[in-house]
Amino acid sequence: MKKTWEVYPPAPPEFVNSTGLPPVVAQVLYNRKITGSEEISSFLNEDSAQFHDPRHLPDMDRAIERLAEAVNSGQTVGVFGDFDVDGVTATALLAQGLEGLGAKVAPYIPHRVDEGHGLNLEAVQVLKESGVSTLVTVDCGVTSHREVSLAVDLGMDVIITDHHTPPTVLPPALAIVDPKVPGSTYPFEELTGAGLAFKLVQGLYQHLGRPWPRDLLALAALGTVADLGPLQGENRSIVKEGLTELRRTRRPGLKALYRRAGLRPDTINSEAISFVIAPRLNASGRLQHAISSYRLLTAQSDDEAESLAAEIEGFNQERRKATEEAYEVALPKVKAQAPILMISDESFSPGISGLVASRLVEEYYKPAIVMALDGELVRASGRSIPAFNLVSALYQCQELFQRFGGHPMAAGFVMARKDLGLLEERLTRIADQIVGDTEPKPILQIDAEAAPTSLMGQTFKCLTALEPFGAGNPSPVFLARNMKLLGGWTAGNNGQHLRFKLNDGRATWTAMAFRQGNGEVPQSKELDLAYTLSTGSWGGERVLTLKVLDFRPSEG
Repeated sequence: MKKTWEVYPPAPPEFVNSTGLPPVVAQVLYNRKITGSEEISSFLNEDSAQFHDPRHLPDMDRAIERLAEAVNSGQTVGVFGDFDVDGVTATALLAQGLEGLGAKVAPYIPHRVDEGHGLNLEAVQVLKESGVSTLVTVDCGVTSHREVSLAVDLGMDVIITDHHTPPTVLPPALAIVDPKVPGSTYPFEELTGAGLAFKLVQGLYQHLGRPWPRDLLALAALGTVADLGPLQGENRSIVKEGLTELRRTRRPGLKALYRRAGLRPDTINSEAISFVIAPRLNASGRLQHAISSYRLLTAQSDDEAESLAAEIEGFNQERRKATEEAYEVALPKVKAQAPILMISDESFSPGISGLVASRLVEEYYKPAIVMALDGELVRASGRSIPAFNLVSALYQCQELFQRFGGHPMAAGFVMARKDLGLLEERLTRIADQIVGDTEPKPILQIDAEAAPTSLMGQTFKCLTALEPFGAGNPSPVFLARNMKLLGGWTAGNNGQHLRFKLNDGRATWTAMAFRQGNGEVPQSKELDLAYTLSTGSWGGERVLTLKVLDFRPSEG
């Protein structure tokens, strides 16, 4: 769907002049509301990474003391994570951090379909039978009353580390390390599951007088970017430092994954995590079991790493194919006039439902729920738009669900198939009340008008200092007018992508427009582009290309 373009208003000249930066860079900072001289200096300074004292997190002292006791007395610590990248990296990070102190660790990652998100009663029993005396949850647990109660009844101490919003009544855990707990004084609230696992390891090592392993920041960065943690404050520090560790990693699993994905280590940035690394780490959990990705991240030998990387690359190819096939099944079922798209089919796999929902939101700019019909059950994943809080809508239908949860923009549920018609009626009514007769339109916010060649030299150097880009600090978007179209080609299996060769009057550029092809190349001689700069490798060399977010024929 074509977007409405909105260019930020120009920054005041006195602000631009006061920064001493190239005007377009000053404009980007102004758009991000980074305007104080000290704030700008800190943001651009490569050595400005700051990590807050872990002990300021709620219950951190209690968690550290219990884990130190477990380490010193040789007790087994259970680490229960989730099956997405944030959960898997958090599990690997905490497990390796504890093992580095000599602790015995029993990691546990649930099966996406058989167990679902979050701590479950069966897993608690399995961990108890494995000899676990202390159970640590990562990226989950703050709403798990029954499960934590069972663990306590079985004689386990439970430490919850979770970044989700807690309920009014908290589970009976020994410690709940969550910066969103009421009364928390921690200076940064938006840590991810992997970020909190890192803080727990950092605090434990400091308590024991040991330097914490810096390579664990590589895992924290993967989880933070993959889970769309806003790249501000401490998250920015975690990802900046973590990217350095990812580029120089000695982990056999990551190196094998890079080779399979065709990634040069020195080109790894947040975009590579989002579009290359994270989808592969997620693929095993979508199609089989996320324990394969955990084993890859913690592999100790090259042979083991190569075997696991090959397996995960196979999962990734299968994931792509299954998503395309399911999307083709979903399209004829779309009721384009409906305020919320609800698509169900026997052939859908629960592991790829969310990916299909994302594609539908991208195409129609409406909330979408894709439901896998599994006998008498419905297993669903949904994605949304800013105007519609999906998880809030699900709360209004909660008595229909066996299990549900998520965030405003992404959520899911399991329910009885017999109630599906009732759910569709209720969600359609809720969406209609919120959206009404107004048809939401996607808005593409553009930082500044600038031809690509004008962004080279010192300007490009300053722009790269704004990295890492991602949620909360998006990659700067520029508008280039009257770009001469020298050539255009469709790409992808179905011609869904476009590749351009363009000239801005000073230089010729290669540009990619993902999922904007529809099998056709534009016939205009000149195009206006909304684009970002993208770095990658080609033939062993680092190259700079344009990533086209939207385009239209030039008006002259």
